[in-house]
Amino acid sequence: MKQYQDLSEKQLSILNFVQDYVSDNGISPTIEDVKNGCKLSSKSVVSYNLNILEKNGYLDRKKGLARSITSTKDYDNDEIIEVPIVSNISAGTPLELYSADEIYHNQKNSYESIKLSKKMFRKIAKLIALKISGDSMKEDSIMDGDIIILDCNSISKNDIKNGDIVAARVNEDAGTLKRIFYKNNKIELRPSNKLYSSIFTNKTNVKIDGKVVGLIRNY
Repeated sequence: MKQYQDLSEKQLSILNFVQDYVSDNGISPTIEDVKNGCKLSSKSVVSYNLNILEKNGYLDRKKGLARSITSTKDYDNDEIIEVPIVSNISAGTPLELYSADEIYHNQKNSYESIKLSKKMFRKIAKLIALKISGDSMKEDSIMDGDIIILDCNSISKNDIKNGDIVAARVNEDAGTLKRIFYKNNKIELRPSNKLYSSIFTNKTNVKIDGKVVGLIRNY
């Protein structure tokens, strides 16, 4: 294509790989993914060519976020969604967290965001991303520093099942990430790390902000 005439064969290979990776996996590749996928000799070679592609407007990257390499060319906007990264959530003890309503009221502010493929989330209307703080969910492979994708649309009793991993607000303004279990009029918010204890409380003390539907890890 004419618009790619300024690219070397190596740079075009990287650009095509990034586009295909996002389309197939719903998340951006890491530098290691690009190195292996394009059979390049080192990460420094990848970084050099990524910088050229970014400088020339073919790629976009978020500083400090590993999985943020996205193509700016030839994307069908109907196939890409931009998910705001709005807050931290504790995978240990509860901490303050915006409610889903507050998030969507304010999401046009200067939130960091990540681009994902709709192929991974076709039936989900409201998605947000939250950064994980703590290790209470490590046996579910959710680690400190990870980013979870949260479905804020499916928060009714019929949508949330026993054992789902949810972002829950305890006592109005303290948010935590746990597996949820309903027991009569009680709720158990259960960690997946034996060093932590479950939170037991009345149903009326818990507000579900969303269910975990995806995970992004920085390497």
